Amino acid sequence: MLILLIRFLFVLFATMVGYSNGQVLYHGLFDLPPWFGGALGFGIAITLIAAEQAFRRRFTRSLVAFLIGSAAGLLLSSLLVAVLRQVLPADSDPSNTLDIGLTIITTYLVLITVLRNVDRWRVILPFVELKADQFDGGILVVDGSMLGDTRLPALMKTGFFAQRLLVHRDVLTFWEKEAAQEDPIRQRKATRALEGLTELRAMNLPPVEIDETEIPHSSGLGDTLIRLCRLEGSRLLTSDRDLARRAEAEGIQVVDLNALAQVLAPQLKPGQDIQVLISKPGEGKGQGVGFLEDGSMVVVNNAGENLGQTVTCSIARMHSTSNGRMVFADRV
Repeated sequence: MLILLIRFLFVLFATMVGYSNGQVLYHGLFDLPPWFGGALGFGIAITLIAAEQAFRRRFTRSLVAFLIGSAAGLLLSSLLVAVLRQVLPADSDPSNTLDIGLTIITTYLVLITVLRNVDRWRVILPFVELKADQFDGGILVVDGSMLGDTRLPALMKTGFFAQRLLVHRDVLTFWEKEAAQEDPIRQRKATRALEGLTELRAMNLPPVEIDETEIPHSSGLGDTLIRLCRLEGSRLLTSDRDLARRAEAEGIQVVDLNALAQVLAPQLKPGQDIQVLISKPGEGKGQGVGFLEDGSMVVVNNAGENLGQTVTCSIARMHSTSNGRMVFADRV
């Protein structure tokens, strides 16, 4: 909100300054109407804001590089001009005509060199550090459905995510509206998502940021997240296969938590013997339910009387769901 206010004041002041200058300068010299200066100031302000939005990921670094390159180019050109004046007579034609051209050419070459190689250099100024780009693969835009997933905090504790997580403001607004619904199922789901976000931000491993970027004309949350990923050059963290397929079709790299869980899960096969701690009774008669280390639920036949005990069972079949893997086994 503060950024929007600053932008508004910037456009307003630029328009006012342009209008006041137009009354004195443009109208007197070029016979233009006074409002032309205000329109020119407004256009310049809007152009600068658009450029800042277009290069938001590298705006500070690019601006500092531009200033350093311009200063270095002007300094080098002034030295060359000074040498040129020592070599050539002061009143000669080459000395008088080459100054501007040499300054423009030298400044341009130095500026382009700095901008093209800014990611290879590291320059530390007061309050500004200009350094090479870090790998942005660790920056993830989080799908709202992931906030209530209990696997995400555990994965963050492992240090799997390198830099930061982004949660768009629209996602937070969506869950806040869902929490205010009368449907108890939607309320519980929204509450779990909001509590999950609070837990992630409290962990700060890595930092979780609420992104305030305005993305107009979005057709929904999925479209907002995909466009945010494209803007940030980041990946999308989700377990929604439809959203993942759409993002991949648009060239966005996706981290599918369900696919990752399946890759990391122990390889189990029918007929394999495993040991499971029976933690609660199952829905069927005589069934007991336990969990593997990766969170997979194991339903064991004839183990309903072994609550709190570790039993050996043989895997009968397995079934993959949206919440993970289910294993059905028979007690040995």
